[in-house]
Amino acid sequence: MSTGLSDHWLMHRQVVSLVNQCRRLIREEFAVALRLSDADLRQQLRHYAGVSQDTRIRALLNEIDSLAPELQAEPEAPRQMYRGQEVRSEEKPSLTITPKPVKKSKRMYRGRPVED
Repeated sequence: MSTGLSDHWLMHRQVVSLVNQCRRLIREEFAVALRLSDADLRQQLRHYAGVSQDTRIRALLNEIDSLAPELQAEPEAPRQMYRGQEVRSEEKPSLTITPKPVKKSKRMYRGRPVED
């Protein structure tokens, strides 16, 4: 789903212009349209740089990594928090709810119980 603004490496003008150049070269060579809003854009760029015959894509990716080195390592999975405490992913509440027996209410007519 959506990562929001967690991709800080794309928040620099120089990096965005280099990524756009990479996207243009990848689109010309592989006919694949990459979007800036893709959650795994950096991994896709690395994949196409490794497969590409064009050395300009690898050079641009190396320049991107030098300008935005903070995310070269794989990001860790986001932790789920509940009321300020971390929740383990294994601990999921069961969704099976046993229905309570339905208690039939008494019918009343002008303040007196009525039998069916």
